[in-house]
Amino acid sequence: LRLHMSASAMQQRKVDKSRVALFGNGYGAGPAGSSSADIGAAYTTSFMEKENDEHIGLLHGKVSQLKQMSIQIGDFVNQDNKLLDDMGGSFDRTNGLLSGTMKRLDALAQTKDGRHMIYLGLFVLGLFIFLYMRR
Repeated sequence: LRLHMSASAMQQRKVDKSRVALFGNGYGAGPAGSSSADIGAAYTTSFMEKENDEHIGLLHGKVSQLKQMSIQIGDFVNQDNKLLDDMGGSFDRTNGLLSGTMKRLDALAQTKDGRHMIYLGLFVLGLFIFLYMRR
């Protein structure tokens, strides 16, 4: 039965073996000639290194989350830009339609009968607004 280890777990195992070889395991089984003060210092150093490794792992997780968030923000920005481009095209088309309508209304206003039609249209619009406000 073989257990598969990740590359980071194998690297951590190598680092732990190197620490034990240099500083001992913190229980009196250190290099030859080591005193109890050296063992205490080695234990403290080992403890601090493990704590730093844990903090590095936490930071790695937070950096990964920030990376995912920035990717999502980029996706939203791209979608919004596409939507704005589509809206800009729609406004351009609407502007073309309205300018054509305004030209025709202007031509209609230049004739005597056309002025009467504009007055009639404004009256009907005013009537609709009046009836809407009475509801």
